[in-house]
Amino acid sequence: MRKRDSNFLLEFIDRIAPYKWSIFFITLLGMSLSALNLYFKPSVYEAKAVIKVKTQEGKGENSNTIDNLFVSGSENIDQDLAILQTYHLHKDAIEKLNINVQYFVEDRYKRVELFYNSPILIDDINISDDMVGKYITLTPQKYGFYIESKSKKYKNFFEYGKEVKTDWFKFRVVKKVDFDKPIYIKLNGSNRNIYENIIKKNFKASRVNENASLIKISYQDTSPDRAIYYLNNLMDFLIKQSIKNKSRQNDKILDFINRQLSKTGEKLKLSESRLEEFRIKNNIIEPTNQSQILLNKLSEIQIELSQIGIEKRLIDGAFRHINSGKEFIGVTPTLIELNADTTVRNIENLQSMKQRLNELSQEFTPKHPDVQSLKRNISMVESGINQEIKKLKSNILHKEMVLKKLKNGYEKDLKRLPTKEKELIDLQRNHDVNSKMYSYLLEKQAENNMKRVATIPDYEIIDSAYSDRIPIKPKRAMGVAISTIFSLILSSLFAYWRSGLVDKLLHIQDLRTLTPLPLYGELPILEDGKRITTKSDRLLQSFRNLRTKINFNHPKQMGNVISITSSRYREAKSNIVSNLGYIFQKADYKTLIIDFDLYSPKLHNIFDLNTNLGASDFLAGNESNVDRLIQNTKYRNLDIMSAGSITEDSSELILSKRLYFLLGILKKRYNYIFIDAIP
Repeated sequence: MRKRDSNFLLEFIDRIAPYKWSIFFITLLGMSLSALNLYFKPSVYEAKAVIKVKTQEGKGENSNTIDNLFVSGSENIDQDLAILQTYHLHKDAIEKLNINVQYFVEDRYKRVELFYNSPILIDDINISDDMVGKYITLTPQKYGFYIESKSKKYKNFFEYGKEVKTDWFKFRVVKKVDFDKPIYIKLNGSNRNIYENIIKKNFKASRVNENASLIKISYQDTSPDRAIYYLNNLMDFLIKQSIKNKSRQNDKILDFINRQLSKTGEKLKLSESRLEEFRIKNNIIEPTNQSQILLNKLSEIQIELSQIGIEKRLIDGAFRHINSGKEFIGVTPTLIELNADTTVRNIENLQSMKQRLNELSQEFTPKHPDVQSLKRNISMVESGINQEIKKLKSNILHKEMVLKKLKNGYEKDLKRLPTKEKELIDLQRNHDVNSKMYSYLLEKQAENNMKRVATIPDYEIIDSAYSDRIPIKPKRAMGVAISTIFSLILSSLFAYWRSGLVDKLLHIQDLRTLTPLPLYGELPILEDGKRITTKSDRLLQSFRNLRTKINFNHPKQMGNVISITSSRYREAKSNIVSNLGYIFQKADYKTLIIDFDLYSPKLHNIFDLNTNLGASDFLAGNESNVDRLIQNTKYRNLDIMSAGSITEDSSELILSKRLYFLLGILKKRYNYIFIDAIP
């Protein structure tokens, strides 16, 4: 297998070798075009940052304690990843980035962005949708500038500070410093356009690993400073938004508590006044022991019923909010106050799913499978949240019913007491209930004020945005290397294909691949009838080399017979035979040339001999004396046997048995016998 592969590789190299220069230039061209293309592509840098998502660990029975105010946030990292991809989160960072317009100048035949130091400022921008992402050219003049749009085939003159108004765009150009080069202005459109066309494809958020609540965010830009600036702004907004959302929830709860506190305070003052008045009027300070026990139990039940009353108003408000068609997120503060943590997390998950649906709706139609699947999931989650809230209300009502039964039992016992003592207990109970309820609301007020002050975001910056300022793309060295290798392979395959179209032997290597026979040498092209002279240095040396190789491969002293033929006529076969005879006789080898080209003999013309008798006459049996067939030349060691008489069946004479007899005689006389055979 290895030998076969090696042979193929050698054959492949032999086939493409004649085209080495075309391969070289095609490879060089491919490498140059790649380098040129990469030169005009802008370098892209990446900024990275790491943020920590704080989780709600350790929350259980103690979820209402103040300590747990400092551990808040999301347990669903996937939800946070989805939120990080939304336009809602990015819009403020985009606004601060201010790339509705980008300015470029031409430097060394490519466009370079002016990130910080643009000589002009464009404001009051309003463009049509078909101009988003398009370039316009501003060319400075002495008293103003030209605005040109190649896509709209538009060009006109305007003055600085005045409105530039066309059918496709409107803005005002403010000149900050003098400049003399054209400025290429890219119109990126609204913040939403910028998010969809630029931010979305260059921003990424992913988990650092599955076991840590860490998220890595990255942003790619042609300016590393701008990438860092954008990520830092995005993280600042993320943290501020988290604090704002939590504060808004606490404010709603605090507002409700303040209203209840005001009402309960008025009731407490009224109950204190009535109790004091009753005691003075009836000269009763304290109830009896039995009455005191009933009073304490009824007070405890009444306080719990008052708390349940607050919970009922909260849950009823939540139902009114939901039934009005508003978002579930609006009832989150109520559910937090009711300790419905599971439902709160489901609502947060629902919001994330809705934001994801909004993103998908920007890209796909309502019938897209992902959109349909997400809608079904949203519907299931909403149904589950509704059931959880209904169950929460049912639990509150059941608890209220149990407490009312207990209260009715104690009130029956109370009716058996004396009238004045019973009135005292009622007044005392109302006072105690209002007092404890007031204290409970004050505690809740302080607790929510503490939450408001102590609110910390769900996110913490672990690594601020940074960039190593090394371009991540394009990889110029790698790109040029790959293009060079690809061009080399392509040009080599093209050369191999070209070699397959050639039906001639262009190189001696071609012949070596086609035949297992030994090759003795190469000869230059000979003109018809041309023979070697002492002045023909190159030709003479070629035949000498050939003679050496023939001698080496045919070491016999006498009777070496060599037949020379060709694929067709006019391939200088007779010329080669005659020159071989000449070069061998020159080395003192007794040499004979036999002209067996019985159709078109030429040797007699080359050596100026007659054709009266020759090889055909002997083979036909017309002549038996070999000596009469051989003619001497002017060269001492070279004899010729011409073709002789030509007949219609001359070619059949070669099959005659007399041929072997003839060669047997001649082998004893000559060192080398060269036969000029029929093609």
